[in-house]
Amino acid sequence: MSKTELNMKDLFGMERGKGAVVEREKFDNAKSATELKDKLAKKSKLIRWDAVKDVMAEKTVEMFDIPLVKVLFPAWKKYREIMEFADPEKHPPRETSLISLAEHTVKTDHHPYLQVSYRGFQFPKLDFTLSAELTLQGIVLRIQDGKIKEIKEGTVKGKGSLLLEKELVIERPFGSYDLPGSFDLGDGIPLQDSDAEHASARSGR
Repeated sequence: MSKTELNMKDLFGMERGKGAVVEREKFDNAKSATELKDKLAKKSKLIRWDAVKDVMAEKTVEMFDIPLVKVLFPAWKKYREIMEFADPEKHPPRETSLISLAEHTVKTDHHPYLQVSYRGFQFPKLDFTLSAELTLQGIVLRIQDGKIKEIKEGTVKGKGSLLLEKELVIERPFGSYDLPGSFDLGDGIPLQDSDAEHASARSGR
C-alpha cells in the first residue's frame, strides 16, 4: 500500500463505523468491560449496554489516530548520525543534507483511557495500552537548518497490539506500506525541539 501521511489507524486497518473496528467479542468479554457493564446496569436500567459499547468502539478507533511521524521523530532524534546535523557550526543553515537510514526498528507505547459519565456520575476509567513495533527500510531524510524538512522515501512494516487493562483485545501484523516520492514537512521538525513528546518511543537499533 502506498501512502505518505500514514497514521496508526492505517497500520492497524481500523476504519471508523465498520463492524470489525475492534475485536468486539474480546472487548465485551474483557473483565473490566464486564465490570463496567454491571455497574451501568445497577446505576440505571435505562442505560443500554449495546449503545454504550458502540460509542466505546468508536472512541477506541480514535485512539489509533496518531500520525506516524509523531511516533518516528522522537526515536530519530536519538540517532547520533541525525543529531549531528543539529550543530549549526558543522552544518550551516543553507546546507541541505540527504540522510539515508539503515533498516531499523522503532517501538512505541501509548496509554489512552476511556471514562463513561452518566448524569454527572463518572464510572471508573478503562485504561488501554496501544503498542507497536515498526521496522523501517530505505528511509531518506532531507535535513536543513537543524530541521527534518522532508521524508523522501521508505517502507514501513511491523506489528501492534491493544490491551484493555491487561487483557489483549487486538493483535495483528501490519502489511508493508511504501512511502514513495516526497513527504514535505513544511517548516520542518526541529532536531533540538525541547517540547515534551506525547508518544513514548524508543529505537530498537
